[in-house]
Amino acid sequence: MPFFDFHTHTSISDGHAAPLEMARRCQQNGYSAYICSDHVDEATVERRVPEIVAACLQVSRELNLPAVPAVEVTRVAPERVARVAARARAMGARLVVVHGETIGDFPQPGLNLAAANCSDVDILGHPGLITEQAAEAARDHGIHLEISAAGLHGMTNGHVAKVAAQVGARLVLDSDAHRPEALLTPKRARQLLEGSGLDLDHLLRVSETAPLAILARRGIEVPIHQPTT
Repeated sequence: MPFFDFHTHTSISDGHAAPLEMARRCQQNGYSAYICSDHVDEATVERRVPEIVAACLQVSRELNLPAVPAVEVTRVAPERVARVAARARAMGARLVVVHGETIGDFPQPGLNLAAANCSDVDILGHPGLITEQAAEAARDHGIHLEISAAGLHGMTNGHVAKVAAQVGARLVLDSDAHRPEALLTPKRARQLLEGSGLDLDHLLRVSETAPLAILARRGIEVPIHQPTT
């Protein structure tokens, strides 16, 4: 089964490993591709996106693993999220995650709704106590809501799953890994989804359909990587 993770960080921003090291661990864990989504904001987007793009080219060349440059727009005021997301995409980011209103740090009121109404956003990361209004906007704009494997960010996974089911919004599971050992495995991914209260049908949609839908929305073709044994 294809296995993806759209939310990982490296030493380009605040991660603890270089992109090539994170990519090697992704390959070992059976990931179908490596997606580098380091943090960007208004001050860093111009510098970090070219680094992310270059790192993904190196991974593709040296590991023969598909690599997709992405970003996580982090701690940007709601009224400026769209501007930063558009700039990141213009510079080469193929996918855009937005750091949502997680209860794991200091949520910015209105950020979930702003991100959910932004056409350049693909995933609303750890959206915390998301409202039905914001979830409906995400649904209408084809944006996936994240079930997070990351500590405090994942404390509201049950709420996110419940609201998504109520309004018909789409979900995706990500690690938000800042260290190689925090990356997902297929077994761990299934445990996290089950722990979010998803029924079997919804669980399978998140596992199998959601990642491919995110890639297809941006016209990203990823040859499915078959891990070596």
